[in-house]
Amino acid sequence: MSWFTLGKKQYALLWTGAFTLSVCQWATILGRSLFSSDITVWMLASSFSVGSVLLGTWGHCIRVNSSIRIRYLIFLAIITLAAVYYFKAVNVHVGLFMSLYIYYDVILLVLNAAIILKHKQKSLPAEIGASITYILCGIFLFFAATVALMQGSQVNREYIELYNLINFLTVPTANVGMAVFIIFIMASDLADEMENLAMTDVLTGCLNRRGFYQKSQAKLAEKCTEQYMSLIYWDIDNFKKINDDYGHANGDSVLIEAVKRVTSHINTNDLFGRIGGEEFVILATSNSEEKAKAIPEQLRLALANEPFDLNEQSINVTASFGAINIQCHNMTVESAINQADKALYNAKHKGKNVVVYA
Repeated sequence: MSWFTLGKKQYALLWTGAFTLSVCQWATILGRSLFSSDITVWMLASSFSVGSVLLGTWGHCIRVNSSIRIRYLIFLAIITLAAVYYFKAVNVHVGLFMSLYIYYDVILLVLNAAIILKHKQKSLPAEIGASITYILCGIFLFFAATVALMQGSQVNREYIELYNLINFLTVPTANVGMAVFIIFIMASDLADEMENLAMTDVLTGCLNRRGFYQKSQAKLAEKCTEQYMSLIYWDIDNFKKINDDYGHANGDSVLIEAVKRVTSHINTNDLFGRIGGEEFVILATSNSEEKAKAIPEQLRLALANEPFDLNEQSINVTASFGAINIQCHNMTVESAINQADKALYNAKHKGKNVVVYA
């Protein structure tokens, strides 16, 4: 139900599968009397356990776009289960067949915690809670696996009782805790997605006015002392004539193509927003003043040097640019935009398709 109502994300579906396998594991253990072979029960239960943690890890990797190769974890799972079968059915060793798959689970639980905490600078409260739960569960399971391994090749009743006590106290509680935090994570992701949509221009995909003002002010406070920053205000020349001559649909195509070209010539961490109509603004960072001053001219040429294709015909599109180097100690985004707008006004009066600095 959480997967259905909170965005139908692929990683949420994998987490749903993980909890389903966990339920199957405990159902197999509780219903072991229904099976004729203890080997079958053990292999099913251990496979469900390994599969559950593996799917959960896979989901976290997809969510944060991790570089971890899931196929290696699958290969390790196969080897682990093969070893469990060997020490359960072929060369019986109680300590090994009871502990090996749990050690695998522990490795993945700790890996999950690391994946969650490292994917961004500031973790969400739900992410921190989930990571703590994974680590605590991993610690207790490590202790349970070690107790099982201490039996050696033969059953030791005292160790078995301690092993069962740890499992029955830890695993159900951890599953409930992880489920709660996972739901909170999905809800937080959905909230972030909705906030991003509220700050994104639907047509071009860049920031809208609200999004640009909000993010640029934060970036100005954070990065301005570290790099050279410039604010570039630009709009497409004679855009009303383009709409009148070629139609509003083609006018939209011009806007989309212009944004695409400009985006390819700025850094991925630069902020790019559509202020309204054919007017755009960029907060750009560079590691030198010379490079910062060169950016507007590069963008002007990116638009002017190559015609725009519209329904099997080509038109020339230019833009005028007003730019300002931001002095961090006494400059707000609003004042920077106002000054860049005045420079843009001067660019229009100089014949358009030029760059003017404030």
